[in-house]
This record gives sequence, structure tokens and C-alpha cells, in this order.
Amino acid sequence: MSERAHLKRSDWAWPASLLVVGCLALGACALNAYRFTGGQGGVPLDDSWIHFQFARNLARGDGFSYNPGQPTSGSTAPLWTVLLAAVYCVGGRFPVAGQLLSGACFLALLAATYALGLRLTGSRWAAWLAGMVVALNGRLVWAGLSALEICLFATLSLLAIGAHLTDRATRRYRLRTAALFGLAALSRPEGYLLFALSLADFTLQIGKSANRQISKSQMANGERRTANGEPRNTHHASRITDYALRITHYGLRIIPPLFLFSALVLPYLIFSLRTSGHLLPNTYHAKAVFDLQLDLKFLSLAARYLIRDNPFLLPFYVLGVGVLLRRARLLSLWSAGLPLVYAFLHTGLYHHGRYLMPLIPCNACIGVVGLLEAYKLLKWRRGTLTPPLSLPGRGSLRSPLPRREGQGEELTPLPHREGQGEGGRLGCASLPSPQPSPWEGEGSPPPSLAGRGRGRVVAAALVGLLVVVGSGWGLPMMARQYAWNVDNINEMQVALGHWVVAHTPPDALLALNDIGAITYVSERPIVDLAGLITPEVIPLLRAPDRDARLAELMAARGVQYVIIFPNWFPDLAARRDLLEPLYRVTLAHNTIAGGHTMIVYRTRWRR
Repeated sequence: MSERAHLKRSDWAWPASLLVVGCLALGACALNAYRFTGGQGGVPLDDSWIHFQFARNLARGDGFSYNPGQPTSGSTAPLWTVLLAAVYCVGGRFPVAGQLLSGACFLALLAATYALGLRLTGSRWAAWLAGMVVALNGRLVWAGLSALEICLFATLSLLAIGAHLTDRATRRYRLRTAALFGLAALSRPEGYLLFALSLADFTLQIGKSANRQISKSQMANGERRTANGEPRNTHHASRITDYALRITHYGLRIIPPLFLFSALVLPYLIFSLRTSGHLLPNTYHAKAVFDLQLDLKFLSLAARYLIRDNPFLLPFYVLGVGVLLRRARLLSLWSAGLPLVYAFLHTGLYHHGRYLMPLIPCNACIGVVGLLEAYKLLKWRRGTLTPPLSLPGRGSLRSPLPRREGQGEELTPLPHREGQGEGGRLGCASLPSPQPSPWEGEGSPPPSLAGRGRGRVVAAALVGLLVVVGSGWGLPMMARQYAWNVDNINEMQVALGHWVVAHTPPDALLALNDIGAITYVSERPIVDLAGLITPEVIPLLRAPDRDARLAELMAARGVQYVIIFPNWFPDLAARRDLLEPLYRVTLAHNTIAGGHTMIVYRTRWRR
């Protein structure tokens, strides 16, 4: 039996337990919402219905369109739309089918978190702990039941980052890695940023490797220095040529992956350009405004969510970011950089911070790495461990895989001690061999139940318990929030969709600012006053006389009914000469909608 097969067979219980916990968390929250809504169930956000509308039209043969026959790049997650359409084609019905799909992605995310944690730490216990932090995170459980693309993008991001770490070590950018980044970009536009960061990290790595190999080559050829430190025989031209050749050699390896990534993402980019005049989906231009001045409110909210996700892991997360800047730079840059990019784009952090939810598994892995590094620092201060890798000027930790010529970074091995294994350690760029627990000493066998071994087991259990509680404490609160969110969407948007079916002609043209459930349920053509699927609205939204110009647009389009939050468009809602109120829905306890009241108006355009 091969070692790989042995590891897979002996490792199954750890991720399997994560999947069980994940299923229990999803089931408990779904059951609570089902009871709270009187057996209706549903999704916690109107945006989920937007995906359902795109998917249904695609499954029916209308392509990427919101109004059938009108192509638009309003979907920010075309891959998610395709998956939902496939589910619809085989008989799945929304919203349940969408929730089952997002729930499956949530479970896949737990497995991906475990795999990345194992790669970074070499410890099953640490990888399991990172996965448990994710499994009990209330916001991610909310995402797993939302029928949104959040968990799909997070899963593909983790898989792509893990593949990148292997490529970085071998200096060979594989097609598989490019495919994962391409699929991530088709799941969320942020995937383009992640791919750009991976290329920058890979380029920097091959540049360092080329320079290192040239220096070794010169030393091997007998270059000597004089007493004053000047080289006796300098070959600057030869060095530059050699450097350029090596960079070209490694750089050419990026071209096939670049072609594959482009082949995956270009079709939708071209479609977006032809339908809206922009490469990115309409949502980006409707919700984001680039400004060199940072949105400090956004960063403050992002920090608040980071603290709430797991207060105990927060200091270790900070340490982990610094540690991984040396061995897994992409992970640290992605975790710290995405909130900064959003802050420059001045995007609102609403809906429980859903745009940053894909970072939760990354932050969990980073926090666990920081936790293990803090433990190693403590042991080093007590004189029982070789200095950790994060200390400048100290020896690095040994790579778990045999190093081949021209492959990977040169790592300084730890002094060998009798009985010490060759397992992976914290910060290794390549796939490590799992270890029973990092609390058991450097490669030593599992601790006995006596003496210091028992103390290590107790310490590991206590720390694990604190970390798990630090993540799970917010789950009951998010379960209540999820139930309220579902109830709000059912009571307002879904109910208004049914009202439209009962009180308007089948071909009535509606103008909406929440386009999800009302459009899906009523199957009426619409004009989107938020600009997501009506891009010509976007410049009007930033005009000083916004409401007046929107009224002109609706009159020109022949809109018959307007359904809006009056607090979004106060001047428009006050125009009784243009809009006649017919029906309203008011939420007694609003937890997710854009306003407490939504009103249906009949139009009175002047001819």
C-alpha cells in the first residue's frame, strides 16, 4: 500500500467529523427558520431570487437575460448561474434547490479549509481546528443556506491558493491552478484580483530563485574576492544574460496557464462589454465608486466582523499574517488586501458583511497558523525547541518533500534528533505529511496519558475548546437573524410578487428597486431602478436631479407600475401627480430589507 493511500485512509475521520458538524449547523438553522416562518422556509436575501431568475431564463433557452430576450451582464456570478440552471433543468425548484446547492458548497468549503490547514501546518489537529472554526461560523452557515455564490467562491479560492502554494514551491505554474483561478473569477469578480496577486507572487518567486541559482553557479565556478571585497573576475554582462535567460525560461511557463485562464473568463467579459459597454458586470458599476480616499467606515466594519468571527483567534491571526508573508504570501495578501480594495471602491458592507465572508476560511487558517507559531515561540523561550521560522536570522523549517534539483526553495534543515520524523512543519510551501498534533513535540509519537504527555493533551483540548467556542458563540444569534431575514423577504418581496400576479396584467411593465422575488414570482418585464440589469440607469443615479430623470426614463419606457422603497426615492415618491399609491407592505421588525415600507404605485404619465 502506498504512503499516499495510507494517509488518505487514516485521515478520513478528521474531515468527516467536520462534515457532520457542518450538516448539523445547516440543519439546525434551516429547521429554526422553517418553524419561525410557519413552514414556508425561503432565502434570507432578495439577491438570491435574482440568481434564480437568471438561472430559470438560462434553463429555458433565453440565455443570460433577466427580462427574457434581453441579454444583460447583471449576474456577478455566471458560474453560479450555470450551476443553478443545471439544477433547474433536472427538476430542481427554487428556492430549495438553490439552498441545497449552496449547502453542498458549504460542506465542500469545510473540506477545502481542512486541506489548506493541513498543507500549512502539517497537523491534522490544527487543520481540523481551522475547519471547525468555519463550520461553526454563523455568517458562513447563513451563506450556506442563502442560495448565493459565497461558499462556491470561497471553496474555489481556497483550492486555487493551495494549488498556487505547490506551484510556487516547484516554480511551475500548472494548468490546473489556472483553471481553479478562472472558475473562481467566474464565481465572483474578486477572483480576478486573486489571480493577479498569484501571478505577482509567482513572478517574484521565480525572480528570487533565478538570482539565487546564478549566485550559486558563480560560487561553483570559483569566483573569488580580493582582500578589499571586490570580485577578481567580474562578468556583469554574463550575469545579466544568465538572469534574463532564467527569467524567460520560468516566465514562459506562465503563458499556457494565462491562455487557459483567459479562455475561461473572456467569453463572459466580451458578453458584458457588448451588452453594457463595460468588461465587469453592471453590479460593479452600480455599487462601486473608486476613490483614492479610503472608506474608513468600511474598514471599521470589516475589523468588527473579524473580531466577532472569533475574538480568541484575533491576536494569532495578526501573528499568522506575518508568518505566512514568508511562506504563503498569497494567503496573507488576499486576507489583508481584499478589505483594502473594497475600501477604495467605497462598497457598502451590508447583509452581514457578505462580500468579505469568503475570507473567513482564509482567516481561520491564518489564525491557526499564528496559534501554532505562538506555541513554538513559547517552547523556544523555554529552551525546548529550535527557533521558529518567523524569527529573523534563524533557521527555517524543513520541507517535508524531497527536494529535486532546481525545485523549491532551499530550506535549512533542523538538527536531526534520534526518533525525529520527516513530517511537514508550519510554513512549508509544499504538501506536508500529516502529524498527530503540533502539541506533541517535534515529530515525537503521540503523548502518553501520563506526565508531560497528559499535560500537552489537556492543553491542546483546552485551546481547541476556546477556539471552537470563540467561533460558535455567535451561531445561535445568526440562526435567529437568518430566520428573521427569511421572514422579512417572504413577508415583503415574495408577497408583493404574488400581489402583482393577482392585480396586474401579465404584460405589465414594472419599475423596481428590489428586482429579485417580485420579478421571479410575477414573471413580469421590469426596469431596474438600481441599475443592475438596466445599465442606462446607472449614470442617472449619480445625477443631482436623479428622481426627476428616473421619472423621465420610466415615462419613456412606458412603465405602468412602480414598486419602491419610498425612503430610497423620496422626491419621486412624493410626486402624486405621477404616482398613485395602490398597496403597501410594512415590516414590523426589519432585519434585512432596504426599508421598512415598500409601496406599489400606478403611474400617471403626462402624454
